[in-house]
Amino acid sequence: MKNKFLIIQTGDPVPLSAPNGELFADWFIDGMQVSRNIVDVVNVHKRETLPSIDHAVKTYAGILITGSKAMVTESDDWVLKTQSWLRQTMPHKIPVLGICFGHQLLADMLGGEVAYNPKGRRMGLSRCTLSAEAATDPLFQILPQPKFDVLLSHSQTVISPPPKSMVFGHTEADANHLFRYQDFIWGVQYHPEWNADITAGYIKQRSDDLKAEGLQPDLLLAELKDCPEAKKVLSQFVKITSNA
Repeated sequence: MKNKFLIIQTGDPVPLSAPNGELFADWFIDGMQVSRNIVDVVNVHKRETLPSIDHAVKTYAGILITGSKAMVTESDDWVLKTQSWLRQTMPHKIPVLGICFGHQLLADMLGGEVAYNPKGRRMGLSRCTLSAEAATDPLFQILPQPKFDVLLSHSQTVISPPPKSMVFGHTEADANHLFRYQDFIWGVQYHPEWNADITAGYIKQRSDDLKAEGLQPDLLLAELKDCPEAKKVLSQFVKITSNA
């Protein structure tokens, strides 16, 4: 029985969000509500090697892809190699969940379009509006209809979703905030693994850039709050993949 999960780590947190050396995988595992010993982590941005396809098929109930400071459109070699590996897993239908950069990496891999958001960088608290069909999706049905608060930080976005995919949610700046491809690949633009403190660290770390772009860090910080409902997609992913 496949009882482990693979987290493909594509970057590292900014120092102000991880004062004790936390990694993206640590936040994912917390949200997944699983034991660390059933999770393997591969740092592809540090050129660590992903497992063989045969091993992945035999071992993993699900695969998760983290956020990153990298940009999908820069087509770094490790991004292309990760996409190539993921394509090889697709015939075996291992469930996959991509978060933020991971969401964009999957959309690009599957034939969608990723680019810098014409509306500019988005950081802090936002609100996602769900489609009616989200209530029928195994992953997104856990989210409250019709709207819920999310925490985010991104400059690029999915401009066009992959062909034959379904879009389940949007924000004021991101038309394709949640999508599913076939019945086993999901993309989520927001950060379900973050809380208000983590997000505050990002805002403070990038305060100068935000001001240069016409944003107001103090206002973004004042608006922050935890978004526990949004976080539930991580534990729901574990539930639906473990029961598959």
